[in-house]
Amino acid sequence: MFIAHGQFLQKYAHWILAGVLVLLVPGFVMLFSPSANVKQQRAQLPTIDDKPVNFAEFQTERTTAMAEVTLNRGRQPALTTKLDNELKVRAVQRLILLRKASELGIRVTDDEVIGQIRSLSLLQNEQRQFDLDRYQRYMIYLNNLGISESQYEQVIREQLMLAQLRALVGSAMKVTPTELQLAYAPSHEETTIDYVEFNADQHKEPIDVKDDEARAFYAQNREKFRKPAMVKVRYVYFAIPDARKSVTVGDDELAEYYDRNKAKYVDDAKKPKPLADVKDEVKNDLLDLRAERAAGDRATGFSVKLVHEPGTPSPDFTKIAADSGVTPKETDFFDLHGVVSGIGTNQQFNQAAFTLGSDMPFSDPVRGKDGYYVLEYVASQPSEVPPFEQVQDKVIDVIKRQHAYEATVKQGRELDTKVKAAVAAGKTFPDVCASLGLKRKSFGPFTMLEETTNFPFASRVKEMVLGMPTNAVSDFIPTPTGGLFFQLQQRTSPKPDDFEKDKQQMEAQLLEQNRDALFQDWANSVVRDEHVDYKIKTPTPQQEQPTEEPEPAPQPAPAS
Repeated sequence: MFIAHGQFLQKYAHWILAGVLVLLVPGFVMLFSPSANVKQQRAQLPTIDDKPVNFAEFQTERTTAMAEVTLNRGRQPALTTKLDNELKVRAVQRLILLRKASELGIRVTDDEVIGQIRSLSLLQNEQRQFDLDRYQRYMIYLNNLGISESQYEQVIREQLMLAQLRALVGSAMKVTPTELQLAYAPSHEETTIDYVEFNADQHKEPIDVKDDEARAFYAQNREKFRKPAMVKVRYVYFAIPDARKSVTVGDDELAEYYDRNKAKYVDDAKKPKPLADVKDEVKNDLLDLRAERAAGDRATGFSVKLVHEPGTPSPDFTKIAADSGVTPKETDFFDLHGVVSGIGTNQQFNQAAFTLGSDMPFSDPVRGKDGYYVLEYVASQPSEVPPFEQVQDKVIDVIKRQHAYEATVKQGRELDTKVKAAVAAGKTFPDVCASLGLKRKSFGPFTMLEETTNFPFASRVKEMVLGMPTNAVSDFIPTPTGGLFFQLQQRTSPKPDDFEKDKQQMEAQLLEQNRDALFQDWANSVVRDEHVDYKIKTPTPQQEQPTEEPEPAPQPAPAS
C-alpha cells in the first residue's frame, strides 16, 4: 500500500508541488509585502477625534522629534517602547501646534532658517562671524548621529515656528507691581535664626555592643569592611634641585631664550622689558627648565637600563641604582588612594605602582613634585574581606557610631517637640533652651539667594524658612552628623533702593516665566480639545532593558 502511494506521489509530484505553491505564494506576498507593513503601521497611528493622523505628516514629526532627542543627548538613543511612546506624544503635539501656528498665519522662510543657523555661537569664529568650516564639521558630527542636514534644518524651522507661536500667545501676559513685589520679597528679604545643633560625636551615654550583634552586623555588611588591594614598591628619585646644581647657562643662551619668550617678561603696558632689566628672572627660568630636563633625562636613562633583554639575567634594580649614584627606598604596603610615607599624596606615583607586577616589574619615569621617580614592583596583596576576628574592633566601633547617631536624632526630635510646645505656651526660645541645657547659636542675617559657605546646612534651612512665621520653631532637620532645629527670629524687608536696582531684571525674569506658563496651559488645552489617542504601548520587562547605548560621539572642536 505504501509503495503504491509512493509510486503515485512520484508520478504526480510536480503537479502537487505546483498546487501547493499556488496556495502558499499569495499568503507570503501578503505577509511580507511593503503594503502589508504600511497597513500595520497605519493601524497603530495615533488618532485625533477618532481619525488616524496623516501618516506622512506624523512620520515627519516623529523623525524631527527623534532628531531633537538625539541632539539633546549627544547620541542616538536606544529605541525602547518608552522612547517610542515619548516620540509619539511629541510628534502628535507638535503636529497639532504647528497646524495652529499655520492657522494663525505664522510662517518661517528659508532665509529665517539660514539666519538662525548662521547666528548660532557654535558655528561662529572668534570674530562672531559665521564660519563655513565649522558648519561643515558640525554637519559631519550630525551625520554621525544619524541626522541629515535637511532634518537639522527642519528642527530649526519648527523651533522658530513654535517660538513665534509662544510669543504670540504670551504677548498678552503682563506683570503687575504687586506681583513683582510679592515675587521679589521672599528671595531678597534678610532672615535671622537661632538654632540648636546636635552632634553624634558628643553622645555621652555608654553603648554596649554584644558579640552576637557584632557578628550579625558583620555578616550583613561584609563589604563595608573590605580591605582594598595593596602594593609595595621600591623606588629611586631624581630630584630637580640636585640636577640644578650642575646646570650652567651662557649669555648667548639667555639671549636666545629671552627672544623666544619675550611675552613672559612684559611691563604694565604689555611691552617686553629689556633683557638687562629681567636678566636674573630669565636666568632662573632657564635654569629651572634645564634642571627639569636633566632630571628627566637621568630618570629616563635609568629606566632604559632596566629593560630586560631576552637571554640575559633580569636587571638588578638595587645594583643599577648604586651604579647610577642614587639610593633606592622601599615603601610599606599602600592602596591606590593612600598616602605613601616619604612621597605624600601623588596619584601618578600610586597609579604607576598599581600597573606593575611580576611580569612588568619596572615603571617609566613618574613625575613628582620636584623630580622624577622610577619604581620597582616588590609585592602586592589582593582586595579581600578579612574574617570577623580581624575587624571585630572596627565592627563594634561602626555599630557604636550608628547607635550614637540614632540616639542623637531621637533626642533631637524629642527636644524639638518640647521646645515647640513651650514656645507655643508663651515662653521665649532662649529661655526654653537655657532651661533644657541646650546651647543656642545664631545665624544670619542671610537671604535666600546669597551663597552661604559658613553654615553647612543653610540650603535646608532656607527651604524651611520660606513660609514660616516669625518666632515659629522648625521641625527637626537630620544631618550627616546629627541634626538641628531653629527658631525664625527676624525677617527684614528688602531695601527700596535694592528693589529699584533689581526691579527691571526681576520683571523680565517673571514675565518670561509667566509667558511660559501661559503658553503651556494654552498648548495643553489645544491638545486636550483634539481628543487625542496616542496609542501608547505597555512596555514589557524585556523591552525596558534595551541594549547598551553607545557613548556620545565626540563633537568636533571648532577650528581655531
